[in-house]
Amino acid sequence: MILGPARSLLFALAAAAIPLQAAPGFYVSTGLGLNLAPGITLGTGDNDRPSRCDGFVNPGYALLPGCTDPDRSIDAVDQWTSTFGEARGPLAGAALGYRFSPRLRFEIEYGFRHAIYDERSDIIAPGGAPYVALFGPELPRAEERVGDVAAHDALASVLVDFPTGSRVTPYLGVGVGRAWLRVDYTSYWARAIDPATVETAAGLPNEAEVRGNLAGTVTLAQSTLRDRAFAYRFTGGVAFALADRLTLDVSVRLTRVGRIEDGDSYVLLRSHVSNLRVDGSEPVEYRAGTEDTGNTAFVVGLRRTF
Repeated sequence: MILGPARSLLFALAAAAIPLQAAPGFYVSTGLGLNLAPGITLGTGDNDRPSRCDGFVNPGYALLPGCTDPDRSIDAVDQWTSTFGEARGPLAGAALGYRFSPRLRFEIEYGFRHAIYDERSDIIAPGGAPYVALFGPELPRAEERVGDVAAHDALASVLVDFPTGSRVTPYLGVGVGRAWLRVDYTSYWARAIDPATVETAAGLPNEAEVRGNLAGTVTLAQSTLRDRAFAYRFTGGVAFALADRLTLDVSVRLTRVGRIEDGDSYVLLRSHVSNLRVDGSEPVEYRAGTEDTGNTAFVVGLRRTF
């Protein structure tokens, strides 16, 4: 009486133990996961001149050595860094692939990842000390902020499967491509409102005038840094055959991206427009960049074979 059900159970168990045939052909896959973004270091420079050479601050700038030198390239005067800790966020992706053999397949993938840093950092001078420490009471705030970092990745990958004789198949992969990144960026510098603290003006012929003009001024940069860079990825995962054409993928992906850099004019430069001269000449721009925009991702997805 129980022979029929027992036989059915045996057949089901036997079928589960038999590996599904990995036939050549196209497949599509989708995935969702967790994006773990590393800490980043921003390196920033601009083509500003020292404050004493700012025509809005010091009408007598032309009489000072160096204030009219021709070299105003980015990094000619100021360079600084700021550091930010790790962040995390979601990611999603989709791929079109082709299997050549039970062991070898190729795919093209698009992915989107997002990380929320929302962190501020003291701005560090080239010598390694924060600017607020170097300037003392004159400069109570000098900080940068990174908000959200988002990336669109497009990569081509080669993947190698390692059949185990069951429905479980480990695999490894390597890919190369491009990444398009967006970084929410803010830089904020504020001088004290007391002219007596503005030692930058000490010794100038019109010291009192420059102290008064610099006191309480703010320099503000606020923009979205956008750039694209070369990207490469290493993947390790395990595939679980759910049905004849349906597979569950669980993977870890390590992506690294080349340097990105972008810039803009300041929103405020010592509380005036982003140029050095009252007549509108000598515009000032900054550039900020980083090489730490890769990620480690844990992804779960489904693969459907045609």
